[in-house]
Amino acid sequence: PREIEIMLAVGILAGVATALLQAISYVCSASFMQKYRSSLRLVIFSQLVMGAFSLLFLPFFFPTGLKGRLWEFFGWIVVWVTVFIVGQVAFFSSLRSIEASRMSSLLGLKIVVLAFLYVAVMRESLAAGQWLAVVLSAAAAVGMNWSGGNHFTLKGLFWLLVTLVFYSLTDMTENHLVRMSEGVGILRTAFGVGVTCYAILGVLTLPMLWKFRWTTRQFVLAIPFAASWFFSQVALFVCFGLLGTVFGNVIQASRGLISIGIGMLLLHWGLGKLDARISRKMWLRRIAAGVLMTAAIILYAVSGA
Repeated sequence: PREIEIMLAVGILAGVATALLQAISYVCSASFMQKYRSSLRLVIFSQLVMGAFSLLFLPFFFPTGLKGRLWEFFGWIVVWVTVFIVGQVAFFSSLRSIEASRMSSLLGLKIVVLAFLYVAVMRESLAAGQWLAVVLSAAAAVGMNWSGGNHFTLKGLFWLLVTLVFYSLTDMTENHLVRMSEGVGILRTAFGVGVTCYAILGVLTLPMLWKFRWTTRQFVLAIPFAASWFFSQVALFVCFGLLGTVFGNVIQASRGLISIGIGMLLLHWGLGKLDARISRKMWLRRIAAGVLMTAAIILYAVSGA
């Protein structure tokens, strides 16, 4: 039916918008990281920025389609905060054993973990073509910037697995929150869920200021990253609400290619520089990854029709 086709198109566009905004957020983090060289500090201050922004809009956009499920909704907010924080802790713990560049690629494996959790927890099956799409997108995401290197330690693998599992649970919880609040339009619902989640997370982040002393400069420098990240999450909620978490993550695998494209544009305009000279082999790998990602998106959409 045409309505389903429209929902599919909007969901895919929202997924691409998520990937684009997340890629932009990484570029926006550059000024903060150059000054403070701490990804954890950036996370803390960006969450404070998003919390302040969300608190301003919360009274006007709090989800209204809950129909007597308010306490259940807040219960799931608690679940979201819990799995999100555990995922963040695991991510930063994994960085002690795995280089950031390799960790970025390995996060592409979240698609596979999410698919298994989706089947095991939600008791819903994926078609053979959808499983193939999941594997293709994971292979593309991991292979795009994979540089090999030393073997992993058991500790590093443990924290990587915890990161993948809890990031996947975060996605599943976000999807559930959006579906709970449906009834007033997907865009308003997504924004309402977003401001609710990040308002609460911002408040809970305040105690972290004991570790990182407050300065207005840090808060201001975190704004570009926080803004692009927040709206990427709103787009993500729209994508999840229309397509589900697995398909949404398949589409998000394209953010690696988008990041490369943005980097090349900045280089062309004289606003950035490549981290390293890119070999012909790396370019061929990235082209192959782009083909795999495109094939995965098409295959998942066709298999689920």
